[in-house]
Amino acid sequence: MRFLPFGILALVFPAIMVMPPASPAQSFEEYMKQQQSAFVSYQEQINRDFQEYQRIIEEEFSNFKKQVQESWGDEIVSTPTQWVEYSRNMKNRTLVDYENSTITVEIQAPEKAENLHKELQERVRNLVTATSASAFENDTLSRNIEKRITEASDNVLTDKVKPEPVLTKELTGTDRPSNRQINRTVNELVQKSVATQRPAPDPGNRIHAFTITLPDARLSDKGDAYEREIIKYSRERKIDPALVVAIMHSESSFNPMAKSHIPAYGLMQIVPRSAGKDASQLVYGEQKLLSPSYLYNADNNIKMGVAYLHILYYRYLSSIQNPESRLYCSIAAYNTGAGNVARAFIGNTNIRRAAETINRMTPEQVYNKLVADLPYEETRNYMKKVTPRYKGYQARFSGR
Repeated sequence: MRFLPFGILALVFPAIMVMPPASPAQSFEEYMKQQQSAFVSYQEQINRDFQEYQRIIEEEFSNFKKQVQESWGDEIVSTPTQWVEYSRNMKNRTLVDYENSTITVEIQAPEKAENLHKELQERVRNLVTATSASAFENDTLSRNIEKRITEASDNVLTDKVKPEPVLTKELTGTDRPSNRQINRTVNELVQKSVATQRPAPDPGNRIHAFTITLPDARLSDKGDAYEREIIKYSRERKIDPALVVAIMHSESSFNPMAKSHIPAYGLMQIVPRSAGKDASQLVYGEQKLLSPSYLYNADNNIKMGVAYLHILYYRYLSSIQNPESRLYCSIAAYNTGAGNVARAFIGNTNIRRAAETINRMTPEQVYNKLVADLPYEETRNYMKKVTPRYKGYQARFSGR
């Protein structure tokens, strides 16, 4: 553990510093022991809170998957690039695949159900008009996690999920469509849907699946909706906005409701126990547990993602001298942590020792080494996705 100077402790852990100053009879050494004891106690509590958060998450994911298994015979849940929403009775679900640009509406009903077309229209209408706020309200898994962790800890940050359109613009051409535009869009999507059937777990029903191809639009253009926040926080933290967009593109395909089992949440896939812990320390001066509602707020998500990039580039990897080499290492570290970046070069997690090796290499050699020797295939592939996207986005943000 790296201990902080006393002055920084006062900044980082203000709650500790409400202790009264040392009395004349109290030695400075005794006072410092009190401060150190308070710090250790605080840190132990924070660690317990994060462990409890992780336990709750794992338990709720397991419970939710069991419900899905019982109703559908599979365990399909949201992923970083696929938003899955279930009806309250778990008999209907909508899957939006951001990577493959498809929507699939699945309805459990008798083979020749009379109200099937009406149900399909309702599900598509809900999708056309969905906002991040309504999506969170319908997300039983995330709301259960949030309820339990806020009851278990006082160190949780929550927020109001903003009612920002999820797919409205992509589907209707505008963020604020009229009722006529919504009706027209719903009818068009329903008409071009491709219907299939398969057996349902309930013998009396079939799963009626309707697949719709999303309107032709470049995935890279979807980042435009978050441009204001990207530029704002990139300037504050001295991070290239093109890098932020490239990571967002690669992490979630600009899916604002992205979720993984790790878990990671939102556009930049913030993991509460790692990136969230470090970023909240920087932004708020103390470690906080970032709740689902906090991270499904796009502004918060981008703020924390950029803060974590700042920590990686300017702190954890600061001993890497060449800016381009440090950039490549930061991209890898965002996915797998600075310790695993070090492993690619020296076989252990000592980043300062690794920097000595990196500083003798050209940026091209650093990139090739990362792609070849990072411990996990996922991160090696991540490098291959983010790096060209970053270079592609640079022209968009040149001079901004």
